[in-house]
Amino acid sequence: MASETTTFSHERWLDFRASFVQHIRCPMQIALTALATVISGALTLAFGQIAVRGVIEPALKLKRLIGTIAFNLDYYANKFPPVGSPAPGSPTEEEWRDIFRKNTCSLLEKLNLIASYRLVRFFFRLPRRYDVARAAAELMGHSNRPVKATHPALAGRETEIKKLLRIET
Repeated sequence: MASETTTFSHERWLDFRASFVQHIRCPMQIALTALATVISGALTLAFGQIAVRGVIEPALKLKRLIGTIAFNLDYYANKFPPVGSPAPGSPTEEEWRDIFRKNTCSLLEKLNLIASYRLVRFFFRLPRRYDVARAAAELMGHSNRPVKATHPALAGRETEIKKLLRIET
């Protein structure tokens, strides 16, 4: 029984030794395999970072900004007539004007940061590029509007902005 175990382990040792010797004969193949693995890993990391930084993060930031714009439109809605109107040039009036201007600039900035917007908009359910640009123009007009509208065309643009940005009310 002991000789069978010795023979069995001796055969295993011979198989291991033959396999090991075969691998030592090809050190160039091992080095090339390792190099190919490292290069493919580095390329995968680089393309992944490009996708995350150039597509996913800007799209998510744009979605967050659209949510912020929806909040600001509703939060500052009572600053306009007939509900209430701050005195022209007051800090309250300047506050909401600055907020809507910042939203406009951020909207255009984030729109231009997204690579291949047409493709990305379907995955993230974003509005069309043209609609976002029009909404930015409407938002700028909204920030520049007079406190008391002298003409109906100068009144609030909230509904048009919400429609363009696909904000549900």
